[in-house]
Amino acid sequence: AGKHTASSHRLSALVTPAGKSYECQAQQTISLISSDHQKSVQLLLSEVRIQPFDITADFVFSEEHKCPVDQREQLEETLPLILGLILGLVIVITLCVYHIHHKLTANQVQIPRDRSQYKHMG
Repeated sequence: AGKHTASSHRLSALVTPAGKSYECQAQQTISLISSDHQKSVQLLLSEVRIQPFDITADFVFSEEHKCPVDQREQLEETLPLILGLILGLVIVITLCVYHIHHKLTANQVQIPRDRSQYKHMG
């Protein structure tokens, strides 16, 4: 079979700010360029946590930087909760305004309407 190598000239899949570790629970596929151009190489990664620099003596990871897929999934989980809370708050505020308005107008004297101009419906 022989020895083959694969590389990437622009590896943007694992980019992380300095001093942070990279974490991605989702599956990622990274396409690489093979030294034998007749073969394609794909690297499948899932549940990855790496830290290339600033490793402490105890091999403890720094604060993680989540991959875009994990960040999107986290947003999809929290967005319905946030929207539900906002909707509940709008309902409570509407009920409070209605209650206050009803209390203020309940004490006003109702003037009887002049019904002399109404047509008899019978």
